[in-house]
Amino acid sequence: MSAESSDSPVTAASATVAPPLPAAQALAAHVDTLRQARGPGAAARTEAPLSDSQLLAHALASRRISAKRITEGRWVFEFQGNVIGGFANRVTTLVSAHSRRLLRNRRHLIAHLDLMEVPHALEHEDAAEEFQPPLPLELEPPARDNDHAAVLQAYCVGKQAVSVIAVVPNPEVAQKNQTVDVTGRVADDIAQLAVDGLRAVPGLLAGAVNLWVKSLDTAEGGVVIGIDESASLVPHHYPGLGPGRPVADAVAEHILFTAAL
Repeated sequence: MSAESSDSPVTAASATVAPPLPAAQALAAHVDTLRQARGPGAAARTEAPLSDSQLLAHALASRRISAKRITEGRWVFEFQGNVIGGFANRVTTLVSAHSRRLLRNRRHLIAHLDLMEVPHALEHEDAAEEFQPPLPLELEPPARDNDHAAVLQAYCVGKQAVSVIAVVPNPEVAQKNQTVDVTGRVADDIAQLAVDGLRAVPGLLAGAVNLWVKSLDTAEGGVVIGIDESASLVPHHYPGLGPGRPVADAVAEHILFTAAL
């Protein structure tokens, strides 16, 4: 019997595509994979060997940029005899004064995100609070009717989401959370959503964007729930699970790039 005369032909039109896994389920599977790769008995990373300032200083030094202390917690960056930037309280000169004022005003931030057509949930008072290191980290999702979503933090520099992490319960330590590197697991449009959120704020060239997503495979239904210009680099370099990403190097490189403009 030919394929054309089959009683139950299988065609492209009749084939069904499985929907993407809910974000929480996909995240749980990703965590299991990372834990298995780590091997039985291997201890999770609990302490970061370098602080934010040390990470940035090392990245700058590798580019022949010197960090010179001005006052407590304040530094300037010098390259070939020229001051090209600075750092204070985890905020570099990739963050303008205008952008910091805007980020402190929820109404103004909402207006900018709306103007750039970036989906967000900032109108909800229970949108996630700013991501505050060190561990344990707490990120509460906004009140929504989907219990299978996940909250992510993407650290963006320029036009790139350099690192994306999630926070999950740590089964090895009661009532503690741990960070998980999901940079290579999330879809490109989720990373782009984070970049769009960052770029909606004038003068903001580096910072963390918190996201609420329904799936790790698509940004559809995902929203921005917070933008933090002073987020720590440490959880992105040293997540509890996963390889970590060189965010400090991306920041240093962008400082050097903007100085050349």
